[in-house]
Amino acid sequence: MLVEKGQKVANLENQSIEPRTAVGRNQNGRYLILVVVDGRQAGYSEGITFPELADFLVSLDVYEGMNLDGGGSSTMVIDGKSGKPLVLNSPIEGFIPGNEAEVANHLGISVKK
Repeated sequence: MLVEKGQKVANLENQSIEPRTAVGRNQNGRYLILVVVDGRQAGYSEGITFPELADFLVSLDVYEGMNLDGGGSSTMVIDGKSGKPLVLNSPIEGFIPGNEAEVANHLGISVKK
């Protein structure tokens, strides 16, 4: 957990600057907040620490927020207009910007219309 009851969790241990993925919700549960921070890309994005990510979530009015898998698997994808997946960020795997990591799981969200 990074944020509980709208406050940054105390004593977040990991101070390394890395790509990160986080999810949170606002106090009444109406909004889901998804955050992906790129990293390991000099001049573009170095990454973020857990305390910095918690502060960022709090700035977005997150009431409860947690870190998900980070590093090379930090990728945000939407269904593109063409129906094909569209990567919204610049993931990095094997220190190659734009290279997506192979992962065995994901968080998928579908909106009812």
